[in-house]
Amino acid sequence: MLEASALSRPDRTALLDGDRTETYAGIDSLAGRLAAVLREQGLRRGDRVFMAAGNSIESVAAYYGVLKAGGVCVEVPDRTMPAEAAYYLENSGARICILSKLSAQRLGPLSVGCVIGPQLPYEAQGVRSITWDEVRSAGSPGGEVELSEDDLAAIVYTSGSTGRPKGVMLTHRNLCANTASIVSYLGLTGDDRVMAVLPFHYVYGKTLLNTHVMAGGSLVINNRFAFPNAVIKDMVDREVTGFAGVPSTFAILLNRSIFARTPIPSLRYVTQAGGAMAPALTKKLLDCLGPVKLFVMYGATEASARLTYLPPDRLLRDKLGSIGIAIPGVSATIRNDEGRELPPFEVGNICATGENIMQGYWGDASETARAIKPWGLVTGDLGHRDEEGFIFLTGRKKDMLKVGGERVSPREIEDAIIESGLAHEAAVTGRPDELLSEVPEAFVVPLDEKAFDLDALKTFMAGRLAPHKQPRFWNLMKALPKKASGKIDKEALKK
Repeated sequence: MLEASALSRPDRTALLDGDRTETYAGIDSLAGRLAAVLREQGLRRGDRVFMAAGNSIESVAAYYGVLKAGGVCVEVPDRTMPAEAAYYLENSGARICILSKLSAQRLGPLSVGCVIGPQLPYEAQGVRSITWDEVRSAGSPGGEVELSEDDLAAIVYTSGSTGRPKGVMLTHRNLCANTASIVSYLGLTGDDRVMAVLPFHYVYGKTLLNTHVMAGGSLVINNRFAFPNAVIKDMVDREVTGFAGVPSTFAILLNRSIFARTPIPSLRYVTQAGGAMAPALTKKLLDCLGPVKLFVMYGATEASARLTYLPPDRLLRDKLGSIGIAIPGVSATIRNDEGRELPPFEVGNICATGENIMQGYWGDASETARAIKPWGLVTGDLGHRDEEGFIFLTGRKKDMLKVGGERVSPREIEDAIIESGLAHEAAVTGRPDELLSEVPEAFVVPLDEKAFDLDALKTFMAGRLAPHKQPRFWNLMKALPKKASGKIDKEALKK
C-alpha cells in the first residue's frame, strides 16, 4: 500500500509531525533503508522486531520497514516498563529492537542483539546500536523479500484472562482486508487528512495509518492530547477532514475543551470505537458536530480492529446505542456458548468470521481454542441484535457482575451515571460481598467538582435503576486511570 501510494503520488504529503512533514516518497525511501539495515543485522523472513516508540515519522517508517524486510512487527506502548518489555521479548523471541529516545532510557539494557533509534548511544555489552542518522545514510535494500499474504505481519499484545498479555497474530491478508473494508465504508480518498491522537501501536490507531496510506491521504500526528485545545487548533490550522477517538477522548473534548464552540470547516467525519460510549455522551457529540458524520464502530484486536459500524444516518434516525452492522467482508452473529445462532433480542456471544480474523495467539494453543471456534471468533463481548440485524452491546463477558445471583451489566450503570449530567466520566466494577457475592462499586469524575452533589446523583440513580444495580460504594476521582489507548483501566481501579 505504501509503495503504491509512493509510486502514484510521490510528492504528496503523507505525514505532518509538528513542524516536520514527509512525503510518500520520503516515507517509502526511509522504510526501505531501514529494511536494508534490518537485513544486514541478520533479520530473516518471519523474524520478530520489537518496537516501543511514540507516533512519529520515524515510527511509521519503522513499521513499514519491518514489513518490507519480511519481519513481524511487535509494537508496544512507548511507556512500556522494563519487566513488561522483558516479557514481550522473551515471549515473541525478538532479537532486534526499535526504540524512541525515552523508551531507550526507561528500559535500560536489554538482552537483544541490536537496538535502532535513539540518537544517544545505546550502551549495553554485545548490543549493536544504530541511530536514525545511520539508517538515513544506509543503502537501499538489495532485492525484494518474497512474502505471502498469509505471512505474519504483526503480533499485537492484548490483556489476557491469565494476567499475562496474549500475542494476537495478524497476517498481511488480515490487515489488508480490514483496511480495504474501512476505506470503503468511510469513503476515504487521497483528499482526506486525519488527526491522529491515538497511538499507532493500538489497533484502532493503526487503522488510521493503514487506511490513509491505502487511500493516499495524510495524517497529522499530535501526541499532546493532554492539551486538547492545542489539538483543536491544530485541526483547524491543518484543515483535517477526519478525527478518531475512544469514549474518554470525546468526554475530554466535550467537557474539558473549546471543541463545542470552535468551528472546524474542513471536518467531514468523526469515528468512535474502543468501547461503548454512553448514549447521553453520543447525543451531546451529535449536537456539537452538526452536519459532520459520526461513525460509531466496534471491533477487537483479534479482528485486525474493525468488525461493525453504524451508518451515520441510522444513528441519527433510530439506532442510538447500537454498534451497527458488520463491515463489508465480515459476518457478525449472536450465539450461545455451544455456537447456536440466537434469535433477535436474545443476549449471547458476539461472534464473527472474515478475512480479518486473527490466526490465533502466539504460542498459546489453549487460549486460541477458547477464542476461535468452528463458527468463528468469539469476541468475549455480549450483545443482542434487533429485528433488522443491528447489534447492541451488553458488555464484556468477564466484566459482568453477579449480584445475589442476578447478572448486572456495569455499562448499564455507567450509562445512567453519565445520563445524570453530573459526571465527566464513570467506571463501575464489582467489590466482593459476603452475602451477595459482589456489589457494584462506582468511580466517578465530577463534571463540576465544586458543584457536584453525590446525594443528587444517588437520587437520580434510584429513579433510573433497580435496587440491586445501585452502586453500594462511591469513589470520587480527579481522573480515571487510562491504558495507553485511552481506554479506562478497570484492573487498576480494582487494585
